[in-house]
Amino acid sequence: MNSRFRRASVVALVFLATASVSHAQGAATSADSVATRGALPGRGGIGGQVGSSYFYSEGDYSEGAQPRLSFIGHFRYVISRHWGWQVSPYFTWNGYVAHAAAPFVDLNFPSGGTSKEFYLTQIVGAAGQLQYFGGKGRQRWHLGAGPALYRVVIQNHRAVLKDPLSLELHSDAHLGASAELGVERFLKKLPNTSLEVTAAWQTAFARNNTKFPSGWNGSPMLAELRLGGNYYYDFRRGKTAPKLTPHPTVKPAKPAKAPKVAKRAKHNAKQDAKQ
Repeated sequence: MNSRFRRASVVALVFLATASVSHAQGAATSADSVATRGALPGRGGIGGQVGSSYFYSEGDYSEGAQPRLSFIGHFRYVISRHWGWQVSPYFTWNGYVAHAAAPFVDLNFPSGGTSKEFYLTQIVGAAGQLQYFGGKGRQRWHLGAGPALYRVVIQNHRAVLKDPLSLELHSDAHLGASAELGVERFLKKLPNTSLEVTAAWQTAFARNNTKFPSGWNGSPMLAELRLGGNYYYDFRRGKTAPKLTPHPTVKPAKPAKAPKVAKRAKHNAKQDAKQ
């Protein structure tokens, strides 16, 4: 587990290092050289997707599994033309067919046998990814991978399952990993908005021989297909208050000069005296 934690810490440090050089790379990249007008360097993006997940491994997690819905939200940051990172809250669950057998009888329902008909495996948590982008025009694709932290919960008849030997509940947080390949297309009239389809892989490192010696002990892996959308914006630029144009100051009109009546009368008197 310590080695897994170290690997997750290294990836987290990569996120911080790449974000620190985003300003320099974003300034050197012109808008014409970027694949889309919406996902420019230095911009963030928010989005969400709905899809279907399927547990294909491991052991008790995958035997008799039936696909169910999955939900994911994400925040992205575009570092440069080809690199970015993403943080994603996540939730999914799987059901099971009636003829599949559980590894032991549930202590909460001892008369129910070992059928998995009413069992559910839930995974909820969040993942971080470093992503590589490509594409041109209004279409862009990305490939991403990174660490995750997931809580794995196993329920029967909506009650959390308990190991009959250790008496530990099957509801615990574990380190994990995620990877995805997505293709998004930006709308012509809304260049900051895109529609995206994504194929993804998830796993939780849930094996614990001490807590779960009786079964349901492994690292569940699942594959999924999702569809959703994204909106990109410049979250660093705050809204500036509109500049108020001052009203033009009207200078008071100068009073008209009074006609020099007295001066004219004196001048006329002098002219009469000379004559």
